[in-house]
Amino acid sequence: MEATLEPRLIIPGNEDRPYISGDFFVASYQRGYRWGRHEVTQLLDDIKANASSARAQRKTPNDYYLQPVVVLARGDGSWELVDGQQRLTTLYLIAKYISNELPYAKVEYSLSYETRNQEGNDSRWFLETLDPTKRNLNIDFHHIALAYDEIEAWFGRQTNPTKAASDIYAALSEWVYVIWYEAPSGTNPSALFTRLNRDRIPLTDSELIKALVLSNSGAAAGQPGRQEEIAAQWDGFERDLRDEHFWAFLTGSTSQRPTHIDFLFESMTPNAGLRVRPRYWTFERVRDDIDQRERTWTDSDEVATAAFWRDVVARHGLVTGWHHDRELYHRIGYLIAIGVSMSELIEASRSQTHSAFRDGLVERTRQRLNLSSDDVSLLRYGKKDVKCTEVLLLMNVETVLASSDPGARFSFHAYARDGWSLEHIHAQNAQSLQKENQRRDWLEAHVKKIRSTAWSDELQLSADALAAQIDDHLSLPAGRTDDIGFQAVLDKVFAIFGSRGRDGTEEDMHGLGNLALLQRGFNSKLSNAVFALKRERILELDQAGAYILPCTRNVFLKYYTAAEDQQLSIWGPQDQEPYYEKLLAAISPFVLVETASDLEAAE
Repeated sequence: MEATLEPRLIIPGNEDRPYISGDFFVASYQRGYRWGRHEVTQLLDDIKANASSARAQRKTPNDYYLQPVVVLARGDGSWELVDGQQRLTTLYLIAKYISNELPYAKVEYSLSYETRNQEGNDSRWFLETLDPTKRNLNIDFHHIALAYDEIEAWFGRQTNPTKAASDIYAALSEWVYVIWYEAPSGTNPSALFTRLNRDRIPLTDSELIKALVLSNSGAAAGQPGRQEEIAAQWDGFERDLRDEHFWAFLTGSTSQRPTHIDFLFESMTPNAGLRVRPRYWTFERVRDDIDQRERTWTDSDEVATAAFWRDVVARHGLVTGWHHDRELYHRIGYLIAIGVSMSELIEASRSQTHSAFRDGLVERTRQRLNLSSDDVSLLRYGKKDVKCTEVLLLMNVETVLASSDPGARFSFHAYARDGWSLEHIHAQNAQSLQKENQRRDWLEAHVKKIRSTAWSDELQLSADALAAQIDDHLSLPAGRTDDIGFQAVLDKVFAIFGSRGRDGTEEDMHGLGNLALLQRGFNSKLSNAVFALKRERILELDQAGAYILPCTRNVFLKYYTAAEDQQLSIWGPQDQEPYYEKLLAAISPFVLVETASDLEAAE
């Protein structure tokens, strides 16, 4: 038997809706009741806030779902309460208080604790009577009594305690539910409890959805094989989605979840403006979807569930196909990496032909970037960092896609994993060197590079003199390298490794022709170094197997610089200009086309 589940009200209401009933047994492998003042008041405050919000909008309160209650049937007709004893006990105490105010409010379940019954006590009797002479008999009774005291105090703090009791009664009998989860027969309750509690792994939306789908599929029509088929598909989808490269392509993230198949269900249930999905929100939307299919088509649960599952299978097939298609992989992966949701793309694909969707990705990227060629030329470090990053990432992705190697694929996994930031290819200063040891390290690294560089005859004398000046500076007593002499040395180092033929302007320094993307961890170590030293260290990282973005690697290999202009120690206009031209060529399909009216308006 598969797990079954359904929402249940806390106490019986006027409508024919299921509610919690029966005898619940809390086994000795669980700890006793331990909820305190905070948890009790939080539960009551949340229920009240939901009702108050609805009342302010003149609406009926939305259904409010508590965490699942996990039970396992026992042979005597009672239930073993595997998970949820704190909530069920507190709800029992709340209902008990309300029944004192409203005699018609009745709770239809009972609880007993194995550990306390073993001591010759009757925990069920104590919950029913709350006998004050027994409240300190053991630690569980003590905490139960304190919880009830807090419930009384909470109602006492309300403006009208009787009305508050009536409001909470209406909530528990009309719109506050627990998700009733009945584990399959044969489940080891102690092992299940360990997973859910000691390991702090709650039931996920997907586990609840799986129980819902399997409970509605096949068996009722005498087709248990259908349940096995869906279960096998489910496991296959979960396995596919756990592939780290596929997952990063779909989500732009490397963060792991208890179950990855939730992604498919979340893509079918848009957030509706919510920044964070409340607990079990996705499960409830799926359940509503199946209910709506049943009402619309006047079909059975089984038919409606089968239609829902076909949509899940189709969605999995769609995103898997995108991942295998090299062009779609790069175009969609880029959009995901810059913040477009996969749900948005899936919905767009559902209303278009395959070819129209494919062609539309270019326009979608163009509109997302929202940059003309003039806009691109004006992008600067420190002012438009996000746009600079998006443009440079696009150059990298399109460069890989344009490769003649049919197996070349940009690693969205590495991009999501490592964290990237803008890096000046040729630094302009070392303003962040505020500490003595940082300045000395910088000088030692650069004097070594000065001495190992093959200079032209006209620069060799200057290089020798600068190396000697650095030696003199390093010989100063500790604490003296923060004087004006350090800045003078620093300026000369940047000058000798600077642009050939002319001095780089500040615009040149901060524009895209002098920017690349580098892992943040590497960037922090290289950001103050001149080009020659950065090149040396990046090649070392590349040889050590570090992931360097392809265009960043090309920059430091001087891939974009004409052969006659190659100078390995310098990054100047002769390097920046062809690099920038390559960037424009790579992103040109995604740049806004300026119309005649645009040009006239600009004039």
